[in-house]
Amino acid sequence: MKAQHLRSPMSILSVSALLAALVAVPVPAHAGLTPAEPTQSPSTSPSTQPEADEESAISDVVLQVGADESSRNLSWMSENSGDGEVRWAKTSELEGSALPEDAHSAETSDSGLSTDLKRHYNHASMTGLEPDTEYSYQVGSEEDGYSAVAQFDTGGSGGDSEFLVFGDPQVGAGGGQPDDATGWDRTLNSGLETAQDPRFFFSLGDQVNSAGDQGQYEQYLAPEATQEVPQATTIGNHDVASKSYEQHFNRPNVSSDHGEGGLVASGGDYWFIDSGVLFININSNDSDTDEHAEFIDEVVAEHGDEARWTVLGFHHSIYSTATHNSDLDVKRLREAIPPVAARNDIDLVVSGHDHIYNRTFLMDAEGKKVESSDAGLEQEKEEGQTMYLTLTSSSGSKFYDYVPGLDWEAKSVHNDIPAFTRVRVSDEALRATTYEVPAEGAQQAEAQAASEQIDDVEITRSGDDAPEPGTDAGADADAEDAAASSDGSSADADSASADADGASAEADSVSAEADGASPEADGTDSSDGSNSADAGTSSDGAESDSDSDSERADSDAATAGTTDNDGTTEAEGATDNDGTTESDGADANAASAAPADSGTTSANSDSAADGGDLPRTGTQLGLPIGLGAGAVIIGAVLLLVSKRRRSLR
Repeated sequence: MKAQHLRSPMSILSVSALLAALVAVPVPAHAGLTPAEPTQSPSTSPSTQPEADEESAISDVVLQVGADESSRNLSWMSENSGDGEVRWAKTSELEGSALPEDAHSAETSDSGLSTDLKRHYNHASMTGLEPDTEYSYQVGSEEDGYSAVAQFDTGGSGGDSEFLVFGDPQVGAGGGQPDDATGWDRTLNSGLETAQDPRFFFSLGDQVNSAGDQGQYEQYLAPEATQEVPQATTIGNHDVASKSYEQHFNRPNVSSDHGEGGLVASGGDYWFIDSGVLFININSNDSDTDEHAEFIDEVVAEHGDEARWTVLGFHHSIYSTATHNSDLDVKRLREAIPPVAARNDIDLVVSGHDHIYNRTFLMDAEGKKVESSDAGLEQEKEEGQTMYLTLTSSSGSKFYDYVPGLDWEAKSVHNDIPAFTRVRVSDEALRATTYEVPAEGAQQAEAQAASEQIDDVEITRSGDDAPEPGTDAGADADAEDAAASSDGSSADADSASADADGASAEADSVSAEADGASPEADGTDSSDGSNSADAGTSSDGAESDSDSDSERADSDAATAGTTDNDGTTEAEGATDNDGTTESDGADANAASAAPADSGTTSANSDSAADGGDLPRTGTQLGLPIGLGAGAVIIGAVLLLVSKRRRSLR
């Protein structure tokens, strides 16, 4: 009888509606709470001190930058919700290998059901950190156990410093051949060995290949450095179509009004200050360039005088020398960003997406080369001039073909070898040195010898108009307090957007392209986490550089897509609320020969067909609550009708 009921169309609709209602309304455990002020741990005797449990239910611990130099953010996954905390103390105060009884603690500021519907995500912050100090911390709860104690160093306040920048790790894109998780680990460790105590590392998007694949996130976070060195991330087109990105990364000062995600999509522009540098990150998957411009203008107006330099990061490079440079969404960004960068005197822009290394000349507000700029080491900039760096793959699983003859190219390297960039910061200069990491290179202690320098550029200011003493970030206590306060309010708004990812799996899906682009020649979508067989040639044909501006369906309830702009559709098999099956998976790479003089061996061929713009969706709770309530009512009505129909038979 039950089997007959399930075969009934009305019953199937009823069950589907009720399941949709269960996941439509996000219920984060601590939504709306600001990061807790550090307190001394509750009264615990040495015998009840939380220690790392080999069977701890804690995973995916991530150390991240905070709103300023005196704070660090954390994220982790747990089996249970609520009552999570971070505990920390100076390493010099450890009692053996355990944190002292009077260690500081802060409760989670945000937690909720993970997109895999099995675990819970947790966000918390450590505040009041002192410079030049090594700290130890652990996260967890009495119910879940605690993570192993990990250490990090806050570094100096003011003075010279450095940070690392990595292009697309895109763990999962290689399908194991090559092993991009190993490649990412090798490149990250090589960068950390090459640099001298970097304050943090900066990943420029596409951390994973499939937005909701928890296994790929585990591989991305597998290196020990992700718990010991703070990181900042930019959201890529392969990250956007799931709440997993927002759950795994506890970003500071996230805007609820600029670059936001949606019901089942991640997003949010954000900023932070470190070492006298103002860092601004925008979600370039959101096509509203006016919204991004407003965010950049506001952040620079409020915090620009607290920093010596300004760095802007976003995923979609607008000045690459590979095939994505002709995509419609990239062209739009190339029109919109230079004027904003110029009026805010942004010094350096870093991006990824095109899996090739490129450095531009100094560029002006019209996106044109500054006449006095060349390809040399020393670049003296006037106010309003900006340099743009495109970083290649940091894992080595995918590269794109070189496009010669572009007028913004000062230096391009296209050897199909993973790379990273080391940025050294002083009052006088920003110096960006880029290194390749050959696959046969060693890791850990020998990694520095394995990296090979491929480019070097130093940006200075004309007239060397250094700021007055005491205006650097970190020297102005009031500015730091303001930044910390902003972090709290932004985090509240960001946490209000919770996971509403479907009952069976992530809805990290791709909206169908409506830009006139043909499907790949083989006519099939690639499956999650693997590449389809190379088609030999792209099916784009005459449509390959179409500028037809047809837009994808722009529904606030639809998932933001992750179609890669090489013309392939990503498949993860999730069904959207409107009944359409969308997808998110690996790229299908069409093989094409590189130009004879390009020096590349990549078989990736970009479809220049317009990728279109991702639909904008809001993060407010009104829509999901309304959908949930509606689904409950519809489900109840359908169940009643179904029951009456069965009684009449």
